[in-house]
Amino acid sequence: MKNEFQKYIFILLSASVLFASCKKDVIEPTPEPTTYTVPTTYNFSNVSYSGQTIRITMLDSISSYMSQGGSGSILDATLLKNMYSNTGNPFGNLTLDASGKQLKNKTFVIDQAYFDDLFDQLALASQSAGAAASNGVAGIEGGRLFDQNGIEISQVIKKQLMGAVFYYQAIETYLANLSIDDNTTITPGEGTAQEHHADEAFGYFGAPINFPTNSIDAKYWSSYCAELNPAINANTAIMNAFLKLRAAISNKDNTSRDAQVIIIKQQWERIVAGAAILEMIEAKAAFGSDNVEMRHVLSEAIGFIHSMKYSGSKQISNAEITSALNSLGTNFYAITLPQIDAAINTINSVYNFDLNAF
Repeated sequence: MKNEFQKYIFILLSASVLFASCKKDVIEPTPEPTTYTVPTTYNFSNVSYSGQTIRITMLDSISSYMSQGGSGSILDATLLKNMYSNTGNPFGNLTLDASGKQLKNKTFVIDQAYFDDLFDQLALASQSAGAAASNGVAGIEGGRLFDQNGIEISQVIKKQLMGAVFYYQAIETYLANLSIDDNTTITPGEGTAQEHHADEAFGYFGAPINFPTNSIDAKYWSSYCAELNPAINANTAIMNAFLKLRAAISNKDNTSRDAQVIIIKQQWERIVAGAAILEMIEAKAAFGSDNVEMRHVLSEAIGFIHSMKYSGSKQISNAEITSALNSLGTNFYAITLPQIDAAINTINSVYNFDLNAF
């Protein structure tokens, strides 16, 4: 079977042209409003982001099933794709199956077929049924399922869906359109359209309402934000921006609303880039001493590097994303430390993180 994943490492598909980069300085924090109060936790009237919570749980369930490949189970590609599209009660969980929600139709549209291809490739790799993985042979190593090139496809899927669904929907659907949303008509339990869409963007961030004081209950992007905070210092900045955004909308403060959207986009982009760099730094630390771990975290890095493309206001260019992917290559059995360094340096030339702080 033709390996679409290898092709995807080198080509960002036609999607890339839709996301031209725009380099800019990080916006300075806006002054505190003087006519209304911003709460210290995400505790507002008429808050609802249950759809986002359901989709986060769906990714949990898909991830749990994919992990069974690491113990020798043969994975069912049809079931994986049905879980992705929520077809035929695939979760065995009424809350999810009957929710009317799915991940596929919220995925950046050009990449929907790409994820279906990855599910096929993951299932094909699992047909090794517990055989040992090696260069050129798919199988299991250290309790993890790798393809013939040492790539843990399940981790690419998980991390890139964080980008193609959660990040993309928050940044390019909900936050991007706030200024044209109705902010007058109140729906009980949801508030105005502007309030509801701000809440849904926050829901995709996966943070508890008292983040970052509470980071234990953080999921996906907010969890990485907390882990990365010593290096990129984004916890307070992004949470404060979400709080100020929702308060500004409720108080018809469009100036602050628009400023907070910019801050959230910039900080979330830094989290995505930081997550990619973190995994590659961990790969360097494991290189030669724990190559199973190295291949695992490099697979996560691939998903995060691809996820960087999903913001239309990103600082990094499509060419730089492609360059970072090309540096890593397509065979993690043959990768070298200079290749990993090249990918890190390509990304960090844009964001200028202190690499020693990771």
